Amino acid sequence: MVQVVTTQPYLPCDSTMIRLTDIEERPFETLSYRTSGPKGRILRRTLPIFRARGRGLPTDVGCAVLASDLQGREIGGQQRLLGEVLAQYLAYLQRVGDIPPIGIAALCGDLYDYPDCHKRGGTGDVDAVWHAFAAVARHVVGVLGNHDSLNQPSELPDNVHLLDGDLVGVEGIRVGGVSGIVGDPRRNQRKALPDYLQMLDGVTQKQPDLLLLHQGPDAPDTSRRGDPMVRLALEAGYSGLTVFGHAYWADPFVIALGEGQALNVDSRVVLVYPAGE
Repeated sequence: MVQVVTTQPYLPCDSTMIRLTDIEERPFETLSYRTSGPKGRILRRTLPIFRARGRGLPTDVGCAVLASDLQGREIGGQQRLLGEVLAQYLAYLQRVGDIPPIGIAALCGDLYDYPDCHKRGGTGDVDAVWHAFAAVARHVVGVLGNHDSLNQPSELPDNVHLLDGDLVGVEGIRVGGVSGIVGDPRRNQRKALPDYLQMLDGVTQKQPDLLLLHQGPDAPDTSRRGDPMVRLALEAGYSGLTVFGHAYWADPFVIALGEGQALNVDSRVVLVYPAGE
């Protein structure tokens, strides 16, 4: 484990605000998959799975799974979405005792790729991924990305909570979220900038313990891509852990942000254990 360095003090022990305390330097597991590349190329990629520890998680949560941008398909087999394969693999790791039970699975969007991986940026229904995670975690929470759609949202299991400007309480913590990205509202899962920021502000004012976004902040000091207005909004008024994707960050992929932290899980999975476990 590598200690997470932050200039901000941890919150008092009676607060449930989540703080990552350390994260492993190398993944303990990986999954191979295929994904759409440029000019119709099919690429083979590896999804890394990291272990981390965090304060503010209830001791009986087991672990929390954080992931985003699982845009790919399994190699061979039934051409399932990468998120389905990941959920099945996590179920296996639970059965053999390599990981504890999953109390929370938090997904931050963009879970789709074409079955033949012929073109980047495809949009399609990702119902199967949410169903797959609902079968392996006690609670599934998350937001939709700009490449996600749902074919039958009313048929999602009761333990799935999709967020867009609202909060939900699961496993003793409060989770808030905003779906989509800033953009033309006529396009899939996009909001005009004023509307997006108003919704984000409405969520952060309630100070959820965990905040899920698809589009996250930038980090100009390290040239990390993201939205500067999202960064300013979080710096000014949020003190919990923000988890997001949409724009890939190389290591380090967790930073201090205002009084909180921001964790980029684009194309990676982080399993967070209660600190001390």
